[in-house]
Amino acid sequence: MLPFFMLKKLFFIILILSSTIAYSQTILGTITDVEQNNLDYSYVLIKDFDSTNVKEYSIARKGKYEIDLKKKYLKIVVEIQSNGYVTGKRVIDNPQKNKTYTIDFILEKDTTTNKLDEVIITAKRKPFKIKKDTVSYNVNSYRDGSERKIEDIIKKLPGIEVDKNTGAIKYKGKPIENVTLDGDNLFGHNYTLGTKNINVDMVEQIEAIENYSENPLLKGIEKGDKVSINLKLKKGKFNFSGNIDFGSGISENLNEVLDINANLLGITKAYKTFATLSYNNIGINRSPFNYFGFSQNREQFIEKRFLAKRIIPETSFLNTLDEERVNINNQYFGNYNALFKINKRLKIKTNLYYVNDKITSEQLFENQFIIDGQSFTTTDDISIEKKPKQYRGDLEVKYNASKTSLLEYNLTIQQENIQTPSSVVSNNDNSFTTLLNSESFYLRQKLLFTKKISDKKAFQFSVFQSTNNIPQNFQINPSIIDPINYENDIQKSEYSKNYLEVQSILLGSTTKKNKYTFSVGGIIDNNKLQSELFSQNLAGNNTAENGINNLRYSKKTMYQLGSYQFNTGKWKLSPSYRFRYLDQEIYNKESNTKNTQTNFLFEPSINIKYKLNEISSFLGTANYEQSSIVDNYLFQNQILINNRTSVSNIPSLELQEALSYGFSYLHDDLYNLLEVAIGMNYQNRNGNFFTNSTINQNTTQINYFFLPQDNNNLNFNFSATKYIRFLESTVKSNSNYSISRYKNIVNNSELRNNESRFFNTQLNFRTAFRLFVNFENTINFSQSISQSDNSNEFINESLNNTFKIILKPAKKWFVLLSSDYFLPNLKQKSENYMFLDASVRFRPKNKRLEFNLIAKNLLNETNFEQIQTSDFSTNIYRTNILPRYYMLNMSYDF
Repeated sequence: MLPFFMLKKLFFIILILSSTIAYSQTILGTITDVEQNNLDYSYVLIKDFDSTNVKEYSIARKGKYEIDLKKKYLKIVVEIQSNGYVTGKRVIDNPQKNKTYTIDFILEKDTTTNKLDEVIITAKRKPFKIKKDTVSYNVNSYRDGSERKIEDIIKKLPGIEVDKNTGAIKYKGKPIENVTLDGDNLFGHNYTLGTKNINVDMVEQIEAIENYSENPLLKGIEKGDKVSINLKLKKGKFNFSGNIDFGSGISENLNEVLDINANLLGITKAYKTFATLSYNNIGINRSPFNYFGFSQNREQFIEKRFLAKRIIPETSFLNTLDEERVNINNQYFGNYNALFKINKRLKIKTNLYYVNDKITSEQLFENQFIIDGQSFTTTDDISIEKKPKQYRGDLEVKYNASKTSLLEYNLTIQQENIQTPSSVVSNNDNSFTTLLNSESFYLRQKLLFTKKISDKKAFQFSVFQSTNNIPQNFQINPSIIDPINYENDIQKSEYSKNYLEVQSILLGSTTKKNKYTFSVGGIIDNNKLQSELFSQNLAGNNTAENGINNLRYSKKTMYQLGSYQFNTGKWKLSPSYRFRYLDQEIYNKESNTKNTQTNFLFEPSINIKYKLNEISSFLGTANYEQSSIVDNYLFQNQILINNRTSVSNIPSLELQEALSYGFSYLHDDLYNLLEVAIGMNYQNRNGNFFTNSTINQNTTQINYFFLPQDNNNLNFNFSATKYIRFLESTVKSNSNYSISRYKNIVNNSELRNNESRFFNTQLNFRTAFRLFVNFENTINFSQSISQSDNSNEFINESLNNTFKIILKPAKKWFVLLSSDYFLPNLKQKSENYMFLDASVRFRPKNKRLEFNLIAKNLLNETNFEQIQTSDFSTNIYRTNILPRYYMLNMSYDF
């Protein structure tokens, strides 16, 4: 006997097939222009005579179409839409059953606009609409009941990808600029504040916008290559609304677990605000700053050239699991965002942040080395307590002096303190205690003036200034330099950066599609580094100096940039160039020596796009760049960075030359729910700082030196997503293969040629049955291979499978069961990990209230192990994870 739900599904299929046989008509024909040229790509839309909504649709290619109708119509309206042409329409009165109709369309050029009219797809499962450059997704059509925050919905939208660690969003492969709230940019580049915290019930639609321009004066003038996402709130979400979540429970070790979160959204005509306040100790990071793994968010990636370097690296935690399993935290987070529309000309936006966390971890590092035929193993058993604290305030002022001019001022002030005490047992017999104190003060301000000269031309002038100061203090006890005569070692470091840039830009368009940009500017980038390493005897108050660095590095640049975007037919060509005069100087106060270098540089690049049709295109890129990379390799004398490792450099002002090529194919068919992306990238960097490492069982000394030698990387990627209608399921596949070639010296060897190969493939299958049960499964396979010259290969293969069962036994109930299986090394199948989780959600008649019972890590796995390889070692990393816990959560919407 077949299960009941399968009999039910079979019955529906038979019913649909029978109705199709009873009522179907076939409509076919050709679509040409007035000169009888076939139109490559058109939409064939079927409507009822009394409705404007699309009932059925198809896509015509190369001027031919054929569609078999599956619904019953009293009158059939056939509508043809093709980009740049007037919409064609025919009506079939009293359509006969099982008849074939031949209708040919001749479309005239649309001289008023080249954009498609609005197309509404009314498919029951995934409705969306397309209007010009915007795709609007109906939130309710993508919900299965498991979603709490709007990020959970965004992850499911076709064409959109969300990074699981940082929350960064890409649309059609491009990083989005920001996430706006009913058109207002409340969050800036830290848009994860909104996506991670706004409840899904507050949002009606999610809009993906191409050709986005935040500055309204530049709309239609600047290049239309930016993308953005807009959250349209539900009607009636005005004045004040929000939610309060309170979760409490108990863990396996009888400690209390808490998850408390409150969000407030306020909207009036002159005021818009979003505030969030939270505390949790279950691994959730609701802030846009990642202190667990130090993954960079969008803002940090953009601003990294303005930031000073942390000479002593902060502790980051390696992780292939979801951070909510491994991040043993104690996080307080508060954020307030407000936009004030003072009048028609003046807007003021403020953003305030507060983060206070304590991250604890028990880690074991085991490194198995094979160097020059000799093998040895090192171990470090580390207990870490990392306590970051951050205060930050942002201010943005926009003033429209006239209808054609805009003045903007941005200010950011940030103070960050991180204290990291730890205890280490090295090689099972040497014990150390360490303490790293790091501070960072960052001030950034920018003044930008925009003048719209005409509908096709605009001018901008900007002044940007920033300062970043990072003092650090690292202590280790007992001394590793001279443990007989001294009790501890102290490493002090302070790195400061002052950056000033002045720039003027001319933007324009010769036609609606052809656009240009020219700019002239100058940069002064001053860096100062002071460090001191000494051993200390607390009893006698004696010190011994082991290493002092005191230097200044300045980089002055004058530049002229130009780019042009040229469109002809199906081709889009975007060549650009950069002329630079670069002047560098390193002054070493300790040795009273100065090293200078000047260069005149020309750096061209080109992007090419060939549009096969409205949904498919080829893209190619080529780029040549010369850059100074000495910023990270300034100091000559050693700096101690942990209980094993010290680092030094041989600074060089020589430039690195980078040549890169890229090629990709994109296919994005929302109507047929098919996405395909295939890409290849190659990069060759000539001139690099290579490592000369001296490694033994107790210490590692690394010296970086510059050589005019090559490093290169070749990367292939493939992704495809398809919604299979008859299975009511989505299949998604992602694969990546990369080959990296690099050089180094290990234990006084010759310069070694190394190769690292990495392969990863992922397959996801998600059902959308119209039943009480649905499933989702993701399988992930990874392989890494590293080798140096003719030495042995270091190989590791791992496997991960995640399976979810989604149950809706009744309208008010929702159940989610999930399992995560990890096999870190396929050769050691007994060393595997299984995680089981469950949640049961109940929403009573009062829809404002919701209860959720959560059980995590039901099998109570206590640690997790992962394996990495390099060209001379296999590295095993083991860490503790959050223990089993049970929590009852209550959520109230207001």
